[in-house]
Amino acid sequence: MRSEGRKKRHKQLVKLIETNPLLTDEEISSALGVSLSTVRLDRGLLAIPELRERTRLMAEHATSRLKSLRAEEVVGELIGLEPNNWALSTLMPTPDMAFRTTELVGDYYIYAQAASLAIATIDAEMVVVEAARLKFCGPSYLGEKIIARSKAGTHKDNRYVVSVHSRIGEREIFVGRFVVAAVDAYGSEKVEDGTC
Repeated sequence: MRSEGRKKRHKQLVKLIETNPLLTDEEISSALGVSLSTVRLDRGLLAIPELRERTRLMAEHATSRLKSLRAEEVVGELIGLEPNNWALSTLMPTPDMAFRTTELVGDYYIYAQAASLAIATIDAEMVVVEAARLKFCGPSYLGEKIIARSKAGTHKDNRYVVSVHSRIGEREIFVGRFVVAAVDAYGSEKVEDGTC
């Protein structure tokens, strides 16, 4: 009877981490209704690394697939990438990202994370943002980790539509719809008449 419950819990744990690999042990504990020590024991039995190690492994894998930017050009930390499909990044704001003497994070950092993630999503040597429709849904403060997820949508020729949603926990703070274009290193295929 106990082993049946343990097997069920293990399946739930694996599914939770597959759905959201950024869950902390505390969040998993709360979701499963078990103690923190039980979560740690179960992770050990299932050979699931702790959050820090999972994040490191994901970042290494994602960075190895990155083509349109260098890893240091991505605003935040790229931790997941399926080229031409989706990408995932995190940003832990630092004090220099906040407005003057407040703890409110500048909206341009949230935009920069989203725009660089939209570019990183596309599997091409050089990608630029052509257009964007943005909506800021709420503030971000120091100490709050911003998780941005992109999803590539339709594409025609060398243009792609990429949507990005940024969240802090369950709270959505930003939604962006980017039109990005794969261009050659000099942008020559985009320069037609030079007008917008």
